[in-house]
Amino acid sequence: MGILVRPRAEGGGYGGWWRVVDDIVLSADGGKYTVAEADDAICVLDGWLCSGGGATELLALYRERGTSAIAAREGHYVAVVHDRSRGQTHLWSDPGGFGHACYRDAGSSFAFGSRPYDVGTGAVSREGLALYLTFQYVPAPYSIFDGVRRLLPGAVVTRRGGGCQVRRHASYPRPAEPRAGDAVAPEELAAEVLDLLTDSLARRIAPAERVGMMLSGGIDTSTNATVLATRLDRRPPAFTASFREAGYDETEYAALVAERFGFDHVVVPVGPEIVESLPDMVRAFDSPNADQAIVATQAIAERAARLGCSHIVTGEGGDEAMGFPMSPDDDIHLVDLPAASADLARYYLGRIGLGGPDDRALMYDALGVGADLAVGVLADLYEEHRAHTALDRLLFGQWKTWLTEGVYRKDHHTFGGVGMTSVLPFADPRVLAFVAGMPADQRYRALDGKAMLRAGIAAHLPDRILKRRKHKFWIPFAEWFRGPLRAHLHDSLPHGTVAADLLGTKHVRALIDSHERKLDDKSGILWALCFLDAWLTELPPRRCDGAAHGGPTKPGAP
Repeated sequence: MGILVRPRAEGGGYGGWWRVVDDIVLSADGGKYTVAEADDAICVLDGWLCSGGGATELLALYRERGTSAIAAREGHYVAVVHDRSRGQTHLWSDPGGFGHACYRDAGSSFAFGSRPYDVGTGAVSREGLALYLTFQYVPAPYSIFDGVRRLLPGAVVTRRGGGCQVRRHASYPRPAEPRAGDAVAPEELAAEVLDLLTDSLARRIAPAERVGMMLSGGIDTSTNATVLATRLDRRPPAFTASFREAGYDETEYAALVAERFGFDHVVVPVGPEIVESLPDMVRAFDSPNADQAIVATQAIAERAARLGCSHIVTGEGGDEAMGFPMSPDDDIHLVDLPAASADLARYYLGRIGLGGPDDRALMYDALGVGADLAVGVLADLYEEHRAHTALDRLLFGQWKTWLTEGVYRKDHHTFGGVGMTSVLPFADPRVLAFVAGMPADQRYRALDGKAMLRAGIAAHLPDRILKRRKHKFWIPFAEWFRGPLRAHLHDSLPHGTVAADLLGTKHVRALIDSHERKLDDKSGILWALCFLDAWLTELPPRRCDGAAHGGPTKPGAP
């Protein structure tokens, strides 16, 4: 049987495609896939940085050296090989964790893909929903749809003879064994990391492409600006989100950097009216993501697209790769951390989780899931590096959670939704491998206060930038939900799918009331509910496994 191509755009879908091959559904993200077909096998490659070439090269590699050879490839990708001669199909998730790989095994039917939407049945997963309302995204191996599993980094799932086998390969990047290293100053490491960032950018932006960049005046985006201007002789338009609310705006600092390098500085005002674009925002996402920065990123993406940018360079990943794990209130590396993985997970959740422990307990109880579900997800990650310090386990854990699941997908989908490609040099596998390969004490010196990056750009930027304290990029939802967006909450959220079918109207109204009365800041979880409600509402009807399916159903519903 040949490949049957079914673009979802025909049915009002989210772009992308899905294919039925010998009664197995294969799907991939739109616009970035290549397909190779031979008499005995088909290879689908979906990704943006995969050494070893495209689908034809990967198919040849599979035939010559088997599944392990593809699993060893560096990069951000999903690869599927359907091998007719052996009667088996393989799905790989890239070792870095940036690839979108999921599958559904329903016994008589089976589906592989890069988007859970394409292989799901439409029923919302209780566990996936609980985790989304904890982390702002759904971490692997869970998904928002019942029965759909997502592959952990470096895993391959093989379907043969009606059975399913999942195997893990060594995760990339692999941290160096804990040891003391020679005393290397951050200044000595700066040139090497700048070389890696330069190479990453050079490979991702061709000279003829119209490139833009996000610029906040922080260390991460200022490092990108330094590399682009001084090493690549590129001076792209620099986009900065601007807010009327005091304490949120960074335009002044961004203007200093833009002026220093001669960039055209484009200031993009962001106000509560951007929420009117929420239906357009959510359509770009294959899974709900409640990173508040999406609204500012959306405004910048729309402006950059109007100016003809094809690629945009962002500083996402700088905090996770080049700085210590941050919480909203403090630098985690300054405090004593529990050694046991479960206790470390509870500590970290207490600082980054949406809402408070009481909110999570109520939601988990309403959804009927175990109280330690989220703790178990993090503890399993921390146990992979049990020989490392607690601080290192948090750092490497962030790479497989917030970096890959949160900020990367936020940029990937938001800019992709307007036809642009996001470029994240700090998330390049070679950059992460460089940080992971440092001896622990050397890594601590280099990352403390982003000393390594500051040293690398010191010759090019003023002290106002170099000595500036970290400014968390927050969106003023706390103020907006008590003011200009108050009507939006009352008119839509208590009557939407989330309230009516998933959590219950009473609980949603209680969250709104608590926030309005300033008993507690519930803006994070309220925004997550708004995004999820819009996302579920905008899901188009689709076909899966040859049968029609409608919209989402209640958790656990048949």
